[in-house]
Formats: sequence, structure tokens, C-alpha cells
Amino acid sequence: MAVRRYDEKILNSLLDKYEGSLLYTGRNRRRQTISFAVTKTTLPEYFDEASLQYETIHAQLGELEQKGYIQLVWKNRKPGHILEKCILCPEKAEEIYALLHRLPKAEKEARLLAACEECKGKHPVIDLYLDWVEERLHAQESVRPYADPDTPEKLKERCDLLLGILNNQEEIFLREFSVRFWKDSKIAEKELGGAASIITRFADDETLRGLDTEQLLEEFGIYKNPSWVMIKGSGKFWMGDSRNKFRESNAISLADFPGGIGLSSGDIRCVRWDAASLPARVITIENLTSFHRWKEVDTMAIYLGGYHNQVKRTFLQILYRECQISESEGVTFEHFGDIDCGGFRIWKNLCEKTEIPFRTRFMDEATYFKYLEYGKSLTPHDRQELERMAEEPYFAAQKGLFAAMLRCGKKLEQECIRL
Repeated sequence: MAVRRYDEKILNSLLDKYEGSLLYTGRNRRRQTISFAVTKTTLPEYFDEASLQYETIHAQLGELEQKGYIQLVWKNRKPGHILEKCILCPEKAEEIYALLHRLPKAEKEARLLAACEECKGKHPVIDLYLDWVEERLHAQESVRPYADPDTPEKLKERCDLLLGILNNQEEIFLREFSVRFWKDSKIAEKELGGAASIITRFADDETLRGLDTEQLLEEFGIYKNPSWVMIKGSGKFWMGDSRNKFRESNAISLADFPGGIGLSSGDIRCVRWDAASLPARVITIENLTSFHRWKEVDTMAIYLGGYHNQVKRTFLQILYRECQISESEGVTFEHFGDIDCGGFRIWKNLCEKTEIPFRTRFMDEATYFKYLEYGKSLTPHDRQELERMAEEPYFAAQKGLFAAMLRCGKKLEQECIRL
């Protein structure tokens, strides 16, 4: 049986503490010692009366002390009795690194900095991420969980993955995406969480901040499963590339499906709308319960599911173009969401990313006061955001509502509004 290397374990622990100390950076203002306490928690074998491991530990650590790597401190000052702790001799650190075949922290960080420079210039988001890593390293601060000095090669792999996500221009499923990068259908699922957190933190798009990994990937056309657009209400459509008589005679009427129907991401570009049956209004609805309750006449309702993804935006843009070129009177586009910071950010983002002039529906002062008794208290963050949003020109029409919300201290979820 191989002899356990307690000496290596303790030396590595001492170096870990040393590298995280002011002594390592030279910024310590008073005498500092780096020690490893010998306790039942840190070294349980030493206190196991049924074994003789303490003899092995004494022998291994005694040899380290003879080499000048550590100083042993004994309880009751009785050498060879019971160990209390081991103190690192930092002047021997270079020899200890060589003994353990371990790279010093400074050398690891230098390699990581070199990897940062190599990966720059590929995308603004990646550059912001790498700038952050460099700034943290120069300030002697941790870069975890976004980078690991022990594996600088993984930084390059992560940057390649980030670039693949950020530059993706086609709809693709997650496992296909993984095969493209790693020739393995499952590896990406292990790495995408870290990549997604980097994008949400460093991308210049505040609407990405609250998205989970799956939602963020959908923003870039990468889907775990086919995405669906749920619609209900008024309107007729058929599937195909041309409006021939056969297709028109087989048009699907939304009125025949009171609970709504779902169109997959692969089908939305094939939908053709009957110009004679377009509704007076198209409304996007943020939450599922409100979508199910919606029954307004001459209206097409589309379930948004919180923040909209690329598929839903594409569907809306196609529908908007059809409405614009039809000979019917103008169709209004509206959005119905929560009366809170998130609800108005979703509305703004929807307008900007689709370039469709959505009006708000049931997101005004009259509705707010009507259902105020069902409101939830604003958090300190809500108040800060409302004050900031009130100064944005985009929300000029909502300034009075925001003031009322700050005064009353309440926000509303759309489910409380009776339809």
C-alpha cells in the first residue's frame, strides 16, 4: 500500500493560504505567519487511536522541518508529543513549489493574462469580460467563477463558446450547437451556464440581466427544445409560400380554438394571414394566466412569457408587415404586462427590438388605482429603478404613474386585473 503523503497535503494547504495573504503580495504591514492547524477536522488520521498514522505524519513533517520548509509547534512545548500546528517558512517558498511541481500563483496569473490578450478583439462583450479579468488579476483579487488561473487554456475555450453564441445567426438546437463546437452532443450543457452568466453581466443590454440560461440562449437562436408561439382570438391563416385557392379554402380560424393554438419556431415563417380577417388589435400578454383569461372581441392575443425571445419577435414582425400591406384598416399593436419596473422594461424592449409601435394596455394610472388593494410592496431596488426610469425620455407618458407608485409604495401583477 502506498504511503499517504501528508507532507504534500499540508504544504499545498500552506501555499494556498500564503498565496491568499498580504505576505505574498508584499502588502503586509506587520509580521504575519502562515500556519496549518493540526485538528480532528484538518487531519483526522492524526487523532485515530486505532492506527499508527501519527508516526508517519511525524516522520514526514519532521523531514520538512529539517529542510527548513516548515516549523513545527508542539502542544505543551514537548517535541515529538502532540502537534499543534505547522508554520510555513516563506523564504523557502520557491523550493517548496519545485518540490510539489506546482506553479506559483504569479506565474499562473501571468499565463492567464497572456490568454486574455490572445482572445481579445473578437467581440465587444468578450473584450469587456477579459478587461474585467485583467483588472481583477492586477488588483490581486479573485476572478472566479469567470476564470481559473489553474487552467488558462479553458479561458480560450470559453471565449470560443461565447463567440459562437454571440455570433449565431440561425435557429439551432442545443445539442446541434454542442456537436458543432465539441463534436459531442452533451458537453455544451455543462459549459453554457458559465457562458450565459458572462453574457448577462457584460453585454450592453439590460434586458438580458434577469434571464436564466435557457432564456438567454433563446435570445441568440439556440433552443433546448422547439420554441412555440401561443396565439388565440381573431384572425385566419394558412400554411404555405403562396396564396392559392386551395390554401385559402383550408384556412385555419383562431375562433375555432377558444383556448388558443401553438405554432412551432419552424413553422412561423410559413404562416400566411388572410387580409380580410385581420383583427382590429393585436395584443401581447406577459403572463400565462392572463393570456388564458383573455376573451376580447376582434383581438388576437399572443402569449409573451415574460421576456420575448427571437422566435416570438420574428412572428410579430411578420404579422406586423402583413397588417401594414393589407388593404384593411390599420391594426393596432398593444402590450399588456405587469405594472412594475419589469413590465415596462419588457414593453420598451419589445418596441425597440421589433420596431413595432406597441401601445400599453391596462398599464395606466386608472388601472393602477382600481386594483391598488391587490398590490405588492415595492422593494428598495424597485424604488431606485422607478426613479431612474422616470428620468428616461422613453417613459415620459408613464412619469405620473411612476410617481403614484412611489407615493403608494405598491406594484401590480397583471393577474390581479379582472378581464
